[in-house]
Amino acid sequence: MLIGRKLGMTRIFDDEGKSIPVTVIKASPCFILDRRTEERDGYTAYITGFGEKKEKRVKKPVLGLCKKAGVPPVEVIREFRVEDTTTFDIGEKIPVSVLQKGDKVGVVGWSKGKGFQGVVKRWGFSGGPASHGSRFGRLPGSAGAGTSPGRVTKGKKFPGRMGNDRITVKNLEVIRLDAEKGLVVVKGAVPGFRTGLVLIKIDKSIDIAARKELAKEQAEKSKAEAAKKKVEEKPKDVKEEDKVGEAKAKTDKKEEKAEKVKDTIKKENKKEDKKVKAEGKVEETKEEDKKEKVKAKAKAKKEEIEDKKEEAIEVKAETDEKEEVVEDKEREDKKEKTEAKEEKEEGKAKEEVKAEKEEEKAEVVEAKEEVKAEKEEEKAEVVEAKEEKKEDDSEKETDKEAESKEKSDG
Repeated sequence: MLIGRKLGMTRIFDDEGKSIPVTVIKASPCFILDRRTEERDGYTAYITGFGEKKEKRVKKPVLGLCKKAGVPPVEVIREFRVEDTTTFDIGEKIPVSVLQKGDKVGVVGWSKGKGFQGVVKRWGFSGGPASHGSRFGRLPGSAGAGTSPGRVTKGKKFPGRMGNDRITVKNLEVIRLDAEKGLVVVKGAVPGFRTGLVLIKIDKSIDIAARKELAKEQAEKSKAEAAKKKVEEKPKDVKEEDKVGEAKAKTDKKEEKAEKVKDTIKKENKKEDKKVKAEGKVEETKEEDKKEKVKAKAKAKKEEIEDKKEEAIEVKAETDEKEEVVEDKEREDKKEKTEAKEEKEEGKAKEEVKAEKEEEKAEVVEAKEEVKAEKEEEKAEVVEAKEEKKEDDSEKETDKEAESKEKSDG
């Protein structure tokens, strides 16, 4: 199957002078991007790409597929199921010459979209009367029976979206082919608008492999014929070359005369040049002496400059050494000062720690003394309580003795 674009319709006159309405389809360039195999995918098919597009406008998955196949970026991709996937290799261009004049072909296209339409335009309903106050107009009429089914039967023609359907037109005859431009001219109409996408179905009975080999042979023959035509056209060129040769001979004679005049002028100029050169040599020797003196002075100046540079480098080295010694001393002084500071800070910290420990000890001693005082107070209270109990007991005994005496006296 080939992918193409509908360029439009025209007409062609055959040998008898009959007018044939045809559609012109551009079906090139068409490339094989990948293939599906029974082992890997469970079915056999070709993935084909059509057209050319800027790389920046192609999506990355499609671009990756094209680069893998070694093909320029493609505009449209479609997959077509095939029984045999060995006729074309991945990355190979499908030639239009796979078809031949007189082949029957099926063309798939997408019809023009017409939007939402009523039943008169969509289905060809006649509508109601247009006079005497009828309000029927272009209405669809009743939708179905009443209570008997109680619903609208399936398949009833109603208003709705019209067009933009996939339509296949079968058995269209191939009238002409242009392999160089990639054009296929088909008899009859093809669905869709101009520049719309179209798929050309090739009949299974056509041996595509054989057609491919024939196309190669025809291409080689056409090249050979073109070479022969060039060889046959050479005699005409030879005649023209003879005329050109005569004109050249005349011009050559004129040029020879001019060259002789030039030679005489050159000889006279050479004599004058010799005199000028003899005078110029004397001046050149003087100029060379001057140049040598200037060069000697320049060399002396360069040597002086280099000596000064060496002295400056030695001075820099000495100053750098002195600076390093000074920096080392400063670093040592800084270290000593920092160490002294750290020792002082450590001594202070130790003294503070000692003072804190002494304070803690004093607090502990005070706490112990307070505890002792409390214990002594508790002991004193216990002793007082015991003495009070003893006194109470003695008083009770005296009271009992008095009562017993009274009882005895009574």
